[in-house]
Amino acid sequence: MKTKTVLGIILAAALLASCNVTQNLNSAQNASPQTSELKAQPTESVLSEDVIILDEFEGNINDDWGMMTVSGLEDQLIWSQSNGKFRLEIQPPNDTNFVFFRKNASYKDIVVQAEVENYGQSDNATSVMCHASDAGWYELRISSQGYYELLRYDQYLADEGKNAYTSFIEGRIGSTLINTGLDKNTFALSCTDNQLTVFINGEQVYKDKRPLVVEDNTYPDGTVGFGALSYGKEVDITFNYFETLKP
Repeated sequence: MKTKTVLGIILAAALLASCNVTQNLNSAQNASPQTSELKAQPTESVLSEDVIILDEFEGNINDDWGMMTVSGLEDQLIWSQSNGKFRLEIQPPNDTNFVFFRKNASYKDIVVQAEVENYGQSDNATSVMCHASDAGWYELRISSQGYYELLRYDQYLADEGKNAYTSFIEGRIGSTLINTGLDKNTFALSCTDNQLTVFINGEQVYKDKRPLVVEDNTYPDGTVGFGALSYGKEVDITFNYFETLKP
């Protein structure tokens, strides 16, 4: 009897152990595996081909555009229209910044693009703007020396005599996408929702190995524009066209 009792106890213990093993296996099967966070890879935006307005500067520019002198003297600028090009010749010795805004227009989500051509020295810059209003605007500049800038202009700061520009990318950044010297360049600024993205000669600009995307909510909408800057030297450039595109 004692032997049978001992065997019964051993069999019962084995059965309980088997049940525990099964329960542990089931628990392991139901537990979530150890995972790591999914990280998105950089994706490149593509410029739309859906044109809203293409301005090739064949008509009287004053019909659709107004000029603003951000810095310098208006007498330093000599402009002309010829063969569908808008030519800007800027005289020294002062630094200048002349901008042109489209009249009676306002956009929320928009892409602005221009083709420019340099005929003189390369120490200059050309610009495109979006979401422009009395309060300010967003601005992309490129230079024939091979750098670009992405900026926000604040008219309130300008009225107080302060530097009206805030850089989103810590000043001038060199880019091999820019054709230097006397070559043509096409450059674009996308202003969609609260995001700014930059394109140069059809390629989205990367910074720190990722697509350059800046988020800013200061100006939700406004008109579009373009401009030219000189740094105390004579400048001779043309805008071959300016267009607004749907994102």
